[in-house]
Amino acid sequence: MAGFDWNQLYTLIKSKLEKMVSCTVGRYVTPKDSQFPYVDVSLADNSGGHYDLEGAEGSQNPLIVLTVYCNGASGDGKCYSISEKAKELMLSYGFRCRGGPMKVDNVDPSVARWVGRYQRVIGNDDELMQVN
Repeated sequence: MAGFDWNQLYTLIKSKLEKMVSCTVGRYVTPKDSQFPYVDVSLADNSGGHYDLEGAEGSQNPLIVLTVYCNGASGDGKCYSISEKAKELMLSYGFRCRGGPMKVDNVDPSVARWVGRYQRVIGNDDELMQVN
């Protein structure tokens, strides 16, 4: 397996984002009203690449989805602000924004939902560190 550690990345996003903005960060959870604003961090894909002739994987290309939920009259504004901070954080670790952050429809119209998708190649022996 190449050098990507999902738990390490999740822990990093959770600790840094909760310090940057007032929000709850979790993964694979349907948030309750008491948790808003809430940022869900999920691993949508983790394709391999740079295989050698023996079939050993030389890199992974994780796709991270950050979904921000907020409620109330200023829900969209809060979601936008948190999404921009999350984007800033992801870009600082070398991820590229593949989509968003943008508003998407939510089942409950009283809850605003914004989604951003981020991706980067992580090779064997790569360390997760800020590049800018």
